Amino acid sequence: MEQKRHRLPDGWQWERLGEICEIIAGQSPPSHTYRKHPEGLPFFQGKADFGDKSPVARVWCTAPQKIAEPGDILISVRAPVGPTNIADVQCCIGRGLSAIRPGDQVDRDFVLAALKFYEPDLVQLSSGSTFSAIKQSDLQNLEIPLPPLDEQRRIAAVLNVKLAAIAQARAAAEAQLETINALPAAYLRQAFKGNL
Repeated sequence: MEQKRHRLPDGWQWERLGEICEIIAGQSPPSHTYRKHPEGLPFFQGKADFGDKSPVARVWCTAPQKIAEPGDILISVRAPVGPTNIADVQCCIGRGLSAIRPGDQVDRDFVLAALKFYEPDLVQLSSGSTFSAIKQSDLQNLEIPLPPLDEQRRIAAVLNVKLAAIAQARAAAEAQLETINALPAAYLRQAFKGNL
């Protein structure tokens, strides 16, 4: 799929993700090295391990094949394609994930925001008869608009504040909806107990 390019502001340029970041494809270690208790490195296999911001360890591995470092972006590359988390510890990554390690001239939070923005493009690239997946080359060739580093940091800081406010508003709205959804049952309960 050809990405749609638009005109960029002065000082910005289109860059392939693989030219500005190191991309590490996950690989599953032998199953006999898996542990259900903390021994070795936490082992993350896909989106099922993702938390709100960082993955949550459920399995560990004593012989990791591919390792992500703290601060690396973890991206789900198969079923589903696109969701992201940030590694908060050194960890082993399986075939369902890739780790993205931004270079010196790239702000991690800016790249993370770009991946979220271009997630629909990555989903369109996914293929597979059993489940959707993207190839390592799809990630490497993904083009993102890249401003100078100071501008990346400024944009990422503004986005972090605004997206945190949206997440807080969403949580409040969901709590209200939960309360509203409980009202019919509460009224019915009162009615049939003679307390209406």
